[in-house]
Amino acid sequence: MGDKVEKSSEEPLVSLNNECSRKMGDLVEVSTGDKVKFDDTGLSIVLQNGLENLRLENSLTDVILCVDSMEFSCHRVVLAAASNYFRAMFCNDLKEKYEEKIIIQGVDAETMQMLLDYTYTSQVLITKQNVQKVLEAASLFQFLRMVEACTSFLTEALHPENCVGVLRLADTHSLETLKQQVQSYIIQNFAQVLNYEEFLEIPADILYNTLKSDDLYVTEEAQVFETVMNWVRYKESERFPLLPYVLEHVRLPLLDPWYFVETVEADQLIRQCPDVFPLLQEARMYHLSGNEDHLSITSNTAKDSNGSFRASSS
Repeated sequence: MGDKVEKSSEEPLVSLNNECSRKMGDLVEVSTGDKVKFDDTGLSIVLQNGLENLRLENSLTDVILCVDSMEFSCHRVVLAAASNYFRAMFCNDLKEKYEEKIIIQGVDAETMQMLLDYTYTSQVLITKQNVQKVLEAASLFQFLRMVEACTSFLTEALHPENCVGVLRLADTHSLETLKQQVQSYIIQNFAQVLNYEEFLEIPADILYNTLKSDDLYVTEEAQVFETVMNWVRYKESERFPLLPYVLEHVRLPLLDPWYFVETVEADQLIRQCPDVFPLLQEARMYHLSGNEDHLSITSNTAKDSNGSFRASSS
């Protein structure tokens, strides 16, 4: 995203008089014979700074937003222009359209201050400490460009330790682009992500999509099986019914035959789940027929520079 995310509180306000003294060379001139049209591309900056000055002077404000114990004087027209949420509130026949003070829920005062500073200055400071609150508030009040900025920030800050939390945040706020980016990150960094307990909180549908990928970064399929069983046992009463569906994406024929017999078939949860027996039988057939060698040669294989792979069992 090309827009700059900067701290606004330390930036000096540009006076209206200074802006008005811009040189004519800063304007776009379009001449058509006996007519000359000047397109003042800097006028939007003049207007924005003028509105910010009016807010700071508490001039011409016509609504007060009450958040926690704080009150913020604003202009309805500015809020409605910047946010679809406030546009719906002030432009439709709702009671808030006529109220002088409006109680705002779902956001704390500090975050609301950031939203309003952004609205009037187009600048905001996003940090690791505040990005989640800012994203949630921007999503709630439909500041779509701020949502974009937070999404970009989170994508750049992905790490094996935080990626599942970011994924759940994206899922909660229906941020599909961010969700897909995080899922790709987890697939490519699967072995590292598993080292953090947060992985056990991953939603079932994301786990399905992750495990079925040919690009899943693992050194052996046993790692995938153990991941599934740890995930199920983490919330066993809730997830045990999901075991057949998750295990379907573990490529059991790729497991070492001895590991399959001594670890997979001997697992108590596996033995208690009749619905997984067809999957076990399919793997047995591969192992008994010696097809595992054929499988590793003919199936689709994803390999990286370190030689780690995930072969397809189909």
